[in-house]
Amino acid sequence: MKTKMLLLIITLWLFFLPGQGFCSEKSDLTRSDFPVILMYHDIKPTEINGFDVSTRDFCQQLDWLTANGYQTLSMDEFTADLKEGTFPAKSVLITFDDGYEGVYTYALPELRRHNMKASFFIIKNDIGTKLPGYPYMTEAQIKEISRDPLFAIEPHTLSHPDLRQLSDEQLQAEIGEAKTFFEELTGKPCKTMAFPYGYYDKRVLAAVQQSGYEAAFSVSDRGLFGYSPRFSIPRIYMGSMLGKNDMALFIKFVQNYHTMPAEAFAERFGPLQ
Repeated sequence: MKTKMLLLIITLWLFFLPGQGFCSEKSDLTRSDFPVILMYHDIKPTEINGFDVSTRDFCQQLDWLTANGYQTLSMDEFTADLKEGTFPAKSVLITFDDGYEGVYTYALPELRRHNMKASFFIIKNDIGTKLPGYPYMTEAQIKEISRDPLFAIEPHTLSHPDLRQLSDEQLQAEIGEAKTFFEELTGKPCKTMAFPYGYYDKRVLAAVQQSGYEAAFSVSDRGLFGYSPRFSIPRIYMGSMLGKNDMALFIKFVQNYHTMPAEAFAERFGPLQ
């Protein structure tokens, strides 16, 4: 009897042992359950870098989504659907990384004109900086965006490092302190974050879950490391190439998001030639 009881205790201990996965967070969700997720960086009248999208291409992409019956999700709607384990048919989540001023100047008016929702992952330490060709939004602009019910402000860490290379203390600061900062800035909870460069590993995923996030976004699918897929969601990397050839690649990616090969989800757009 004592032997059986000991075996039961050992079994339970192993099941709940930290690092064995999110025992309480396991879900039946798979990669194919998520809606189409787009990841933009900057929007400009004319592209400078390959990760830019021109205002012309951006408008055409929004027009195409509207004409083909896609509905955009707010981040609140996305996380609510995530809990339910199901998403509306032909839904799309539009996201922007880093926090460039071009997004404020050019993307927001078009999103509002189309009545489309979007989420913005901001690098805390870059707020208000004026890099040549790539100025960042100010705190005032970010607060303004957060007041619009169409939009959500979420963290993209403090300084945009490769999180895998940090100490445990640095990792927690980049993830946890960024969450606190943006919640205090906007007065709203931050439920999700995006990984710089899309990089993560098992230790990073654990830190995200421990910081209270409900989901996290990557670019490529680097694997689950035994964790729920909600903490490493791949996104379509939007760049200048997706506007070429009458948006052939954009349309292909959107229509085949769930069946595209892993190599399709990568940060691969360098400077324009």
